[in-house]
Amino acid sequence: MPVFCAQLISVLLLLGLCTACRTSRYTGQPGSKPRVLVLTDMTSIRTGEREPDDAQSMIRLLLYSNDLDLEGFVASSNLGHGQQIRPELIHALIDTYSQVLPALRKHDSGYPAAEQLHALVKSGQPIAAPNLPVEASVGEEKDTEASAWIIRRTDEADNRPLYVLVWGGTADLAQALWRVRRDRTPEQVTTFCRRLRIHAIYDQDQTATWIKANFPDVWYVTRTAGIRGMYRGGDTSLVRSAWVRRHIHGHGVLGDSYPDYKGGDIWSRRLGGFTGTKEGDTPSMLAMLTNNGLDNPDRPELGGWGGRSIPDSVPNRYVDAIDLPTNPDDPDPRMSSVYRWRPAFQADFQARLDWCILPPESANHRPVSAQPAIRQIQARPGQLLEIKPSRWRDPDRHSVALRWEVYPPDPNVQFPAETGPILSVRAPQQPGMYWLVEIATDNGSPALTSYRRVALLVK
Repeated sequence: MPVFCAQLISVLLLLGLCTACRTSRYTGQPGSKPRVLVLTDMTSIRTGEREPDDAQSMIRLLLYSNDLDLEGFVASSNLGHGQQIRPELIHALIDTYSQVLPALRKHDSGYPAAEQLHALVKSGQPIAAPNLPVEASVGEEKDTEASAWIIRRTDEADNRPLYVLVWGGTADLAQALWRVRRDRTPEQVTTFCRRLRIHAIYDQDQTATWIKANFPDVWYVTRTAGIRGMYRGGDTSLVRSAWVRRHIHGHGVLGDSYPDYKGGDIWSRRLGGFTGTKEGDTPSMLAMLTNNGLDNPDRPELGGWGGRSIPDSVPNRYVDAIDLPTNPDDPDPRMSSVYRWRPAFQADFQARLDWCILPPESANHRPVSAQPAIRQIQARPGQLLEIKPSRWRDPDRHSVALRWEVYPPDPNVQFPAETGPILSVRAPQQPGMYWLVEIATDNGSPALTSYRRVALLVK
C-alpha cells in the first residue's frame, strides 16, 4: 500500500470518521443534526413544587430545537416522586414555546412548529423505581406508547444513530429492547441495538443495569456526579437566582416560565442548599449541540459543553472523565469538565432568550466558519509548528478574538499563557493524536463563542 494511503487511513481511524465503522457517525458538516429522543421524569414546572429541574432543562432544549432533529419526548415514571407520568407538563411547555416561536424564527427559520413537537410527546411506563424489580416494568403486557415509539424511531430509514437522552428512568427503553429481542432474530436485534446511542444521567431504576447486562451492543454513556458541574464549582454567579431573574425572567413567556430552583443535592449537608439554575440533566443535551464546533456526540471522550466521558473497562460503555489539573475545593473532580465551559454555554443560553424578545439586528449570534469542524495536521516529533486560524465571520459584524487551548487536556502539549490568532506550538516527542481547539469569541452582548478542532497527528 502506498505510504500516503496508509497515513490517510490511520488518520481516519484515529478520528473515528471512517465510513467502514459500524454505523454512520455525525461528521460536523453543515446540515448534519443529531437525532434526539428524550426520556424525562418531569414532576413540576413551578418553583417550589417537587423537582422542577427537568422543566429547566426542557426550556433550554426548546431554545436549541433548531439545532437538533427531535424525535420524541417520553414522559417516563416519576420514580421516587410517585408512580405516575406527567405528559401534560411537556405539552404545557411546548404551548409556551409556541408563543415565542414567531420571534425565534426571525433568527432561524429552522425552529420546529409547536404542532410537530406536540406529536412527539408519548406516555411511558409509570411503574418503575430503584427498589422495584425489572419484571415490574418490563415484559409481557408491559408495552407502552413510549416503548413502541422508541422502536419506530430507531427503525427509521436514516443512516444517523438515534441518541436517547435519559433524564429519569429507562423502563420504556428497556421494554422496547425486550420487545425487539422477543420478536426478531439475533442478527436483527444486533442491528437495532447498534442504531442506538444512550446518554443517561445516572442509572435511576433497575432497568438500566438490566439493559447493560442483556444488550452489550448498545452504546451507553452513564453520567454521575460530574453533571453537577452545571451548578456547582467554577463561577456560580452564572447560575444563581440573581442570574435567573436578570437574564431568564423578563425575556418573554418562555423565560418567565423557567422555574427558579430552590432545593438541594447530594452535597447539601456539606455545601448547603441551592437556588437558581440546577439542570442536572442538561449536560446530555449540551453534548448534542454540534453547531458550536466543539461537541461531537459520538466522540464523548473529546468533551465539550456537556462535559467529557471516557471509555469504561466494558466495550460500548462510557463514564465521566476527570479534567486535569483538578480543583481541590471541588466536592467531585469530575465536575470541572462541565463547569469549565459554563461562561460560554450560559452566555449562549442568554442570547437565545434575547431572541425571544429582540429582532435579529438587536441580538447577538455566534461567530461562524464555513470550514470543516475538524482540521487535520501531521507533524514530526518535536517539530515547531505555526498554525493559522480558520476564516471566521460574525453575523452581527462584531470583532472576533481568537485563542487556543489543548482539549482534552494533555501535559505533552504546552502553550504559552496567552495565545493569539496564530499558534506557535512544538509537536510532542511522543507519537499520537493530540487535540487543539481554536476558540473564537465575539465582542457582542453577551459575548458568544464558537470553536474549531485541530487534530494534530504526530508520527
